[in-house]
Amino acid sequence: MQIQTKRKRITFMDRDPVVLVAEDHDDTREILTLLLGARGCHVIAAENGPQAIDLADKLHPDLILMDLKLPLLDGIAVTRLVRAHHSLNQVPIVIVTGYDCPQLHRDALSAGCNHYLVKPIDFEGLLEVITNLLRSAPQPSANRLHYSLVVRSRGALAYDHHLH
Repeated sequence: MQIQTKRKRITFMDRDPVVLVAEDHDDTREILTLLLGARGCHVIAAENGPQAIDLADKLHPDLILMDLKLPLLDGIAVTRLVRAHHSLNQVPIVIVTGYDCPQLHRDALSAGCNHYLVKPIDFEGLLEVITNLLRSAPQPSANRLHYSLVVRSRGALAYDHHLH
């Protein structure tokens, strides 16, 4: 698996990775979208749990950054549902939360998240986590590669019920 940072740019299998950011706070979602986009990631964004599941199912991201306390369906429930999905169960999931609680950390890891980060976010640390997780991720399915091309052709996306 080829993963590298070129001039502080993240690449995955010689292409820009697709990252789903599931975050209910507009400012945090926008900052993550801008910072990851500046590092070469194509970012899709969801503001609640059901949107995150829908976008993950439709667009097959290479990695998911997820807030723990999402509206309608929390990050732990979303993680469990993603892990139950046969074509998404190997996608790395990073919980990014303001809750520094050992029990929540254990619950998130038990649900299947790969890493747990506490806000405020150390962006260089986050980039290192993303790079390491993508380096160890299995080769994406044909569906994930196909949908990542769709995402790259459309640029950064927000949740849209009619996205196909």
